[in-house]
Amino acid sequence: MSSTKIIKRRIKSATNISQITKAMEMVAASKMRFAQESALASRPYTEKMRQILTGIIEIVKDDIDHFLLKSPEIIPATEGKTQEKYLVIILSSDKGLCGGLNSNLYRGLEMWQNNFTEKKHDTNNIKMDFITVGKKAKEHVLKTRRFLLAEFPNFGDKPRYSDIVPLYNTIFESFKTTQYQKILIVFMEFISTISQRLTVRQLLPIQRDEIDSAFSEIMMEEYESKYKPVEFDFQKDYIFEPSAKSIFDKLLPKYLGLYLYHIILESTASEHSARMVAMKSAHDNATEIVKDLSLEYNQLRQQKITSELLDAASARMVM
Repeated sequence: MSSTKIIKRRIKSATNISQITKAMEMVAASKMRFAQESALASRPYTEKMRQILTGIIEIVKDDIDHFLLKSPEIIPATEGKTQEKYLVIILSSDKGLCGGLNSNLYRGLEMWQNNFTEKKHDTNNIKMDFITVGKKAKEHVLKTRRFLLAEFPNFGDKPRYSDIVPLYNTIFESFKTTQYQKILIVFMEFISTISQRLTVRQLLPIQRDEIDSAFSEIMMEEYESKYKPVEFDFQKDYIFEPSAKSIFDKLLPKYLGLYLYHIILESTASEHSARMVAMKSAHDNATEIVKDLSLEYNQLRQQKITSELLDAASARMVM
């Protein structure tokens, strides 16, 4: 087979790849726009609700006794030692082709856990269980031989609040039954179309500072530059009707569900943004390869034609 035929076949393959990746880029762009709008639309309300609620809790926490606001007692382990138990929820994609999104998630998870255990010193008395949302996270947890408590599929391109109810119930009941001292969530936060950032948030117990302290030294400077701290000037003379307990019994579970739903929207927006950028990069690379191969093909074809003309001219001169 001549060189031109090999190049022609490669041009055809690269052209097919360019067409496929262009179609996937357009699909991802359509999904990305909806996901970004949903995440950005819910962000102001969720953040303001978090700031107000956690600010009030910080002031009146001594007067409120609610299980969502305090860590359960540490479970005694063997030989009289205590064991801290943490539940970590990891949000990833079900599918690949989204660039380095999932690999950055895994790398950040390992870095965070290493920093966390280094601060705790006695790693033998720390136990972490994991819940995964998305097939890629499940594969990573099983590959690294971590304990997988439960798994949930990705909630699709347009997650609804009703879709997260099973996940919410699992988290809520796990903390209510005092199985874990803290429940954390790890996800890729949407910053912009070309930027997604690993974020670790503390879901339970509900606190004013929801970024886990073991990871704060790495992420806090960047976080504070984006979310400026809000100064609260509340007084302690609140009037609760009918009572503070009944209000927080209703409000805190709803806030937890809303905050969890917002995080899932952020993760979904990050996934579609990363996939669109990855497909655009793949399409551009394939297009560039087609151009280079076409140039090489034309040069070889011209050389072949020139060689044939020289042969014909030489034969005529001999005659």
